Amino acid sequence: MDPDVHENGRMIVHTGHSSIFVSWKLVYFMLASLCGAAAIASCTGRVGEGFQHVGNVYLTDFSREAPSIIVDARQSIDAILSAVKRDQVLPGLDILDPYDGTIFPPDMAQPRFRWMPKPDWSFLYLVESRSLRSGLVVYVLTDKSEWEPSEKVWTLIKDRSMNTAECFTVYALGELSHDRIVAKGSVTFTTSTDPLGSPVMYIQLPLPFSRAKQSPGVFALKLGDVASRGKPRTVLSGMNACMNCHALSSDGRLFGIDIDYRGDKGGYIVKEVASTMVIGEEDIISWNDVRRSDGIDSAGFFSRISPDGKFIVSTVKEKPFFTMIPDIEFSQFFFPVTGLIAFYDVEKKQFSLLPGASDPDYVQTCPEWSPDGNWIVFARTKRNPALESLLGDKRYITIEPHERIRDLNKKYRIHFELCRIPFNGGKGGSPLPLAGASGNGMSNYFPRWSPDGRWIVFTQSPTGLAIQPESKLVIIPAEGGNPRTMQCNTDIMNSWHSWSPNGRWLVFSSKANSPYTELFLTHVDEDGNDSPPVILSRFSSSRLACVAPEIVNIPEGAMDSVTFSGSREQPKYIDPNTR
Repeated sequence: MDPDVHENGRMIVHTGHSSIFVSWKLVYFMLASLCGAAAIASCTGRVGEGFQHVGNVYLTDFSREAPSIIVDARQSIDAILSAVKRDQVLPGLDILDPYDGTIFPPDMAQPRFRWMPKPDWSFLYLVESRSLRSGLVVYVLTDKSEWEPSEKVWTLIKDRSMNTAECFTVYALGELSHDRIVAKGSVTFTTSTDPLGSPVMYIQLPLPFSRAKQSPGVFALKLGDVASRGKPRTVLSGMNACMNCHALSSDGRLFGIDIDYRGDKGGYIVKEVASTMVIGEEDIISWNDVRRSDGIDSAGFFSRISPDGKFIVSTVKEKPFFTMIPDIEFSQFFFPVTGLIAFYDVEKKQFSLLPGASDPDYVQTCPEWSPDGNWIVFARTKRNPALESLLGDKRYITIEPHERIRDLNKKYRIHFELCRIPFNGGKGGSPLPLAGASGNGMSNYFPRWSPDGRWIVFTQSPTGLAIQPESKLVIIPAEGGNPRTMQCNTDIMNSWHSWSPNGRWLVFSSKANSPYTELFLTHVDEDGNDSPPVILSRFSSSRLACVAPEIVNIPEGAMDSVTFSGSREQPKYIDPNTR
């Protein structure tokens, strides 16, 4: 016996073709039941890197002392399995995580497997993770409705599921007879050879939105690594200013984030990325400097940095059709009823409107760069005088106490289409509606171009823009074409998506499990086919929403801390007609 082979307080006994994992509380019972030291003397090795496992693995994982009938893990599990009839029809058991067909990134730390508990039937479950290639199995006997494998066991499962399906099954055991199966649920998953390879940046904030607006200091900019078992670290928080959309250039050199600063809702931080970043007033520009003389305010919605970090595009001169809703799940209703696309020249410190995307007869918003920086795709709709008249001089609407977002969607409908124009050094061009994302009776917005330039993923909903219950992610060829609703979509709200630098993964936000928005990940192959999603559960919070995720191309150690020091040079506005 190898007495120093341990895992999470359990003793691991390798027996040639199998491994018995038992709780320390059961070890003495086990020793009494094993047939002598000779039967366990030939150890096959330890589960972990470089270990070629040749047998099944048996585990117990109890939240309290194991039931008295569980003396030997393998014997108990074998007894249960002997009663299983593979063709027997059993009531279903819902597997919550992972989704059936999920693909995990190879650099992801062990996930949490969850299933719907059956308190009226069982308080014991037998978990089975079976390789469909080798037939080898990891068994777990537990009283919980979730299981998180150890690092060693996850490495074993992950390695053997590389591009080969692993079947995950949970059996619910009868309360009075623990060797009787009363329910069963199964899903399959695989592990990709494509790493995520980059951290995820996102904003964490409280809900409802009215609380977040009253307490901007609770906003936090987070940076999470899927390879880490720890919680994402906070890189920026505690500012007495409202932080909104953030972005990095695709080369990871330049960082930007919307900020309401000292009464200027058009504030935007522009700063080169470093390990320690100190934000000063000289690092803040204002989208209100775009044609300031016309007296129309700008908030600078949905700003995006060009791939080379030389330009920033944003929505300006926008008038929001907005209200706060007393509802945790969907606590704001918003879309602009006016809006032009402008850009900022970082080197020259100059603002300009972008011809072709700044037509006063249209609302133009949600700009996005092509990966070569030569094109802009954006959302557009005709201005609606009735909605503008309803707003009047206000920047919000008044609603009845009982009204919720679905009521407002019925009353105030709006449809955006996607168009694209050449950037052309800031000279713009004629906007062309994008086939598959225009003229479809839906609202199409938040386009995101894949790093290889082949695909555009956008958000689509029956109406509106931003935080819509029925929003789905849709993929089309970058030049326009047949749209496909993505497999990764959950039942409620799918949006705020971002590609990984290698173009093989997409992160997005959803409220599938909670009113407090969570982050999910899907694999996208070279043909644009995606997988059911993986939840980034370590990024989640039970009382805070996770929004606006972006997979950022920065090395380890970059943006360890961002602080604010607290007269700014006045940028110039350049009329595009004089360029």
